[in-house]
Amino acid sequence: MPARKATQIADVLARVKPREETITLYLDGAAAGRIAELEAQLADLADWQPDSLAAADPRRAIAKEIAAVQDQIRDSAQPFTFRALPAKAWSDLLAVHPGRHAQELYNPTTLPTALVSACAVEPAMTPEEYEQLAEVLNQAQRDELELAAWRVNNEATSVPFSLAASALRHSTGER
Repeated sequence: MPARKATQIADVLARVKPREETITLYLDGAAAGRIAELEAQLADLADWQPDSLAAADPRRAIAKEIAAVQDQIRDSAQPFTFRALPAKAWSDLLAVHPGRHAQELYNPTTLPTALVSACAVEPAMTPEEYEQLAEVLNQAQRDELELAAWRVNNEATSVPFSLAASALRHSTGER
C-alpha cells in the first residue's frame, strides 16, 4: 500500500506519534538462579537408569520443580514502556549531561539515569526512583532499560519485518 501523502504540514503533524517501546524484565533473579541449580541436578542424572520396575525417575520431580520455578519467574514479569522525548527536551537533556571531554557527545555516567526517568511512561519514575531500582537490578537489566530509552530517541521508525508472520501468511497463501 503506498504511503498516504499529506498536502499540508498540519496533516503531517497530526499523524506523528512519538516512538514507543515496551520491554519486560523478570524481577525474580533468585528463581533464575534456582533454575540453574536444578538444570545441574538434571545433568548429573542424565545417565540415570532404573534399578527395578518400581523405581521412580528422580528427573521427573526435578523437571516438575523447574516448571514451577519458571512459572514463578513469569509471574515476576514487569513491563516498562518508554516514549521518545520531543526534540527540545532531548536537546536540553543532552545539554544538562555534557561529555566529559571533546570526544563525548554526552556524559555516559549521568545521562542514563536522566534518560530512563525522562522517557519512562509506565511505570513513570523520577531519577531518584530509577537510581533505587538500578541498585537492585543486575547490569544486564539496567542495560535493557537504558538501551530501550536510548532506542526510542535515536532509532528511526520503519515497518519491522516479522519472519514468523511472513511464514504464516505465505504458508496459508495470503499475500
